[in-house]
Amino acid sequence: MKHQGAVPGGTCPERPGWGKPCIDPLRPGGRNQHSITNSAPRSSQRRSCPNGLETAVTGGGWRAFDRSSTKEQENAEAHVAQPFCFVAGSGSPKPGAGCSLFYPNDFEAAAAAHPDANNLVFFSLCRRAPFTSVTLYSPLSAGNADAVVGDTTFTLVDGTHCYEPQNEQNIVISPTNHQNIVTSANDYRYGFQALIYYSTDGGKTFSDVLLPGWDPATGATGLFKHVQAGGDPVLAFAPDGTLYYSALVYDFSYPNRTPSGVAVAASHDGGATWGAPVMVHYDAANNFFNDKEWIAAGAGGNVYVTWTLFNQGPHGTGYISSNIVEAVSHDYGRTWSSPIAVSDGVHFSDQGSSPAVAPDGTLYVAYEGNQAGDVTRDQIVLARSTDGGHTFTNVELGRVYDDVGCYPLNVAQGRQRLSFEQFRINGFPSLAIDPTTGGLAIAWADDQNNAGCANGATKFSGVTSNQVKLITSGDGTTWTAPRQITSGANDKVYPAVGANDGRVAVGYYTRDYSPVPTASDHACGRGFLDTADPGYPASTTVHYTDLNPVCLDYAFSSSTDGYASETRVSTQSSNPYIQFSGSFIGDYTGVAVDSAGGVHAAWTDFRGLPGATTPNQDTVVGNAH
Repeated sequence: MKHQGAVPGGTCPERPGWGKPCIDPLRPGGRNQHSITNSAPRSSQRRSCPNGLETAVTGGGWRAFDRSSTKEQENAEAHVAQPFCFVAGSGSPKPGAGCSLFYPNDFEAAAAAHPDANNLVFFSLCRRAPFTSVTLYSPLSAGNADAVVGDTTFTLVDGTHCYEPQNEQNIVISPTNHQNIVTSANDYRYGFQALIYYSTDGGKTFSDVLLPGWDPATGATGLFKHVQAGGDPVLAFAPDGTLYYSALVYDFSYPNRTPSGVAVAASHDGGATWGAPVMVHYDAANNFFNDKEWIAAGAGGNVYVTWTLFNQGPHGTGYISSNIVEAVSHDYGRTWSSPIAVSDGVHFSDQGSSPAVAPDGTLYVAYEGNQAGDVTRDQIVLARSTDGGHTFTNVELGRVYDDVGCYPLNVAQGRQRLSFEQFRINGFPSLAIDPTTGGLAIAWADDQNNAGCANGATKFSGVTSNQVKLITSGDGTTWTAPRQITSGANDKVYPAVGANDGRVAVGYYTRDYSPVPTASDHACGRGFLDTADPGYPASTTVHYTDLNPVCLDYAFSSSTDGYASETRVSTQSSNPYIQFSGSFIGDYTGVAVDSAGGVHAAWTDFRGLPGATTPNQDTVVGNAH
């Protein structure tokens, strides 16, 4: 999801800039114009609200989310009023003021408005030395490729310049040409537009393609003349080599509501050219909001898009449910069904769906949902459809330890984070199906190793040790018990799984390789500014008093050796505090396995393009074996 937007009375400071707005529960809503195909009873969804969400709704402020788990925070923040919002470029919060879009300048202001206990604020390291040097990091070496061609800069309020970020990657490989590798990201160079990066040489070099028709600037027609691409970009290849791209869309022109939808476009030449997008589903009224879509493609023109549908009530004033829904196309994405319920009546507080199609045509959708009968706990839930995505059965497969006492909260937003980091995290699953064997794998990360988290603590203590979990199945019906496939005390986060040729590979960020900062070397440390000067920018005095290592690398483990070893994919550790005051690095990464068992990963790297740009968030692709 791209930068978060804002509406009168609310903003989402946890998401930096453009994208989904917060919903002001005091504003009037529109008539319910939405229908969902679902035979399951929905009364429980109307009667109950997850623990923590009720507090958030009645509390009217982001600090009420302290009682919610990662997923519940994600859900609640889309639907409750915030205590303030930002007027773009103003540099300070304006209680009750009308809001424009939430840009990087405003995100810096959000950090300045909420200093830590020592009256210091985080800031984007790209504004200060040594991160203003193009030689802070070594040139990308063999196996790492920057997919961004021609990065550009933007200017912050204090006159400093940073390069535009790219984040939230997934990666796919053509089943008809394993040299054709494609990745996608939120690309802030182009605002509300859709962009992909494709390679024809196995991921060594990339070309950037701006997709046509997603907004007025790129020749949009019909409804697309009134919307903009809003993020969560995802790609999927069909077995015949057709490539599909899905993303969220929004209309920001309304002062009191934000129509939202899901759209898809197709390419028949591996990503070089694209047809016009097709609107899969669109909600113009307040009462529903669409988020976190994902796409999968099967044989014979069957394409599936899943997403989270927030039900905010008939007037858009609260939270009723956040179910996983799906639309299906049987004609290569030209036309789409109405939304079909994926999650069932007992799982009504859901997020982070991940669909995949088995070789026999069975559709599977993994998602994080509330545990049946206990909305304070979360589960990995798997929905299965054997009739082309028209009906589903749901089963819980594994506990997700992301409860209220499992993580500390970041300073400016009250979102769960890792120790020493500020970026928000989640426990959403990543699902992959091996096209040759039909085997399934689901990966996620949680903090069960923290003693308080494992024992139901209501307040975090200690240090996080987030680790990656994995479950597998040979037939989609019988599953292994969850197993931890990473080791050591260092955090791992945002896993992605790929499978092919009998090999399963799970990629993730890790702090295993981060250098420890010193008094003279701050490359992997956290920087703070004084708050002596009110507002933004804060004082130019920089402190590097915290010597905990924060740099991240991307690595993977695979089934080849039973996940006993870890392969480092990134060639140098880099600092995630480089932009967005360290509070946003995207919500997912990508891993794919080619037909020869080679592993390809895409992630948000924080080095930029050393030698050409100063450090920033870039889409980097790593190729390993």
